[in-house]
Amino acid sequence: MANNIVQFPAFYLADQRFEKTSRIDVEHAVCSEINRIDLLKCVKPGQTVFITAGSRGIGCMVKVLRILADEIKKRGGKPFILPAMGSHGGGTAKGQIEVLHHLGQTQSTLGADIHAQLEPLQIGDSNGISVFADKAVINADHIILVNRIKEHTEFIGKIESGLLKMAVVGLGRTAGAEAMHQLAVKRTYQKAIIDMATLLFEKLPIRGGIAILEDKGNTVRRIEAILAGDIFDREPNLLNEAREFHAYLPFDNLDILLVDEIGKEISGAGFDTKVIGRIMNIYEKECEKPKITRIALRGLSRKTGGNALGLGLADFVHKRVVDKMDHSMTVLNAITACAPEKARVPISFTSDRKMLDAAFKSIGPWSAESARVAWIINTANLKELAVSSALAEEARRGGIKVSKNSFKLDFNSKGNLQSLRKILARWTEKN
Repeated sequence: MANNIVQFPAFYLADQRFEKTSRIDVEHAVCSEINRIDLLKCVKPGQTVFITAGSRGIGCMVKVLRILADEIKKRGGKPFILPAMGSHGGGTAKGQIEVLHHLGQTQSTLGADIHAQLEPLQIGDSNGISVFADKAVINADHIILVNRIKEHTEFIGKIESGLLKMAVVGLGRTAGAEAMHQLAVKRTYQKAIIDMATLLFEKLPIRGGIAILEDKGNTVRRIEAILAGDIFDREPNLLNEAREFHAYLPFDNLDILLVDEIGKEISGAGFDTKVIGRIMNIYEKECEKPKITRIALRGLSRKTGGNALGLGLADFVHKRVVDKMDHSMTVLNAITACAPEKARVPISFTSDRKMLDAAFKSIGPWSAESARVAWIINTANLKELAVSSALAEEARRGGIKVSKNSFKLDFNSKGNLQSLRKILARWTEKN
């Protein structure tokens, strides 16, 4: 690094070659599961059935919600979609409907009306904290929870992100999310969710749920319907199953992780914290691995709508992240989640080159041959990535497909890189 000029390492493209699971017929799976446990047995003609729809980018969600709505209508029921996402979408009814639209969930695609009001009401108390539910679900005849079972970005427990969390944060809307996070500060997330969900299941007409389980490529692997009385016992088992199919980086130690984008549809914290090894939560246990010295962030996803929660998990960001951030939306999400750390603005730079210069200069002694650097699109898209020369052979030994030829970081006249998605697309075409 003579004359203080950073000589970046060469990179190789790598494919983790995740094992593909057999594609399932989502319509058949949902219908079979509904019939297996007679989930909709209680629905009578003319009765209202509220179905939860969250803010995550779940590939099969439109189909699942549409099929569930159709099955309710076949029984004479009236399905309604509840935007169940805490404070996302700016914490407003309109904003949350816009989030669903970003995810392709509209009245037309779902075959059901989307509830257009946001009226959380207190229905009880848990450990001195009010428990809320939207007025619409309090007055509903039936409620069906729908969510993916996966690891949560804020804690490690026997239940994390799933149907119970959807009940607390989703049915409680903005007030429910705020109350749950406040209780978590004193009792931990796991205890807060279980305690508040227990009260919600006692007070509300929750009939059951549809659990979605994905493979490492974020494709639905299987679907399971669960009656309300079985969810508390069943969800821990489903989480253990989901952990076996969670995609991770193939390295436990990195000097630098370069990330193209974060977003709420990618993960609740923008980054999947279990992927980057940084939960950054003062009242929960941190991850033991991976250990990443510096994280550099290049941008926000289009679907996140300006919500930049998670940028505080990075050490350096491109200025475009700050420029595209909706400050009020991000702050609302951070404060509601009792996670102000995740909205802190890191040192920002006007180009990728300047940002990477700073990152490399803050990792201690290194050379172009020794620097352990990985470049990913986002933390939900880990099948393919770029790795520095120091990692290439290690990746090959681990059974990862690595390109024969390396490439140099190609900065344009403004010092910015092309997206990794485009670079990988060209590699895929050639192979």
